[in-house]
Amino acid sequence: MINTNDLIGLRRAWGALPGDNSGMIDCCLMATEVHKRLGYYDYTQDIMQYFEQYNDETFPPSIIPRWLLKNAKKLKAPEAHAVALMRGHGMGALGTVLDDKRMIYISGRSGVVVGPIISEATHFFRLNK
Repeated sequence: MINTNDLIGLRRAWGALPGDNSGMIDCCLMATEVHKRLGYYDYTQDIMQYFEQYNDETFPPSIIPRWLLKNAKKLKAPEAHAVALMRGHGMGALGTVLDDKRMIYISGRSGVVVGPIISEATHFFRLNK
């Protein structure tokens, strides 16, 4: 099991990186950080291009699903280490399924939390690397 304690409670902010001491984090960058901590490829630089091209208001909602379809395999059910695309927040949000059958994601009220898998409002993907 990886340690995610330093992420718990961080609030959502466009392009905020974990560890930048802002107290904020972006859901895409959180998902790439968790993926990296699990021992997989670090997709951070792949994702950073979007923060250079867009801001929170101009980011097209279709980019996240298209990026996942290009870089991952869609799963029929959640499994450990899968990236979760959750509906909501206008364009969706990313989380990650952990080893203990819970997931880490950004809750609107509480910031980053670890909780039960939200499968009824989520699509799951296994990243290619």
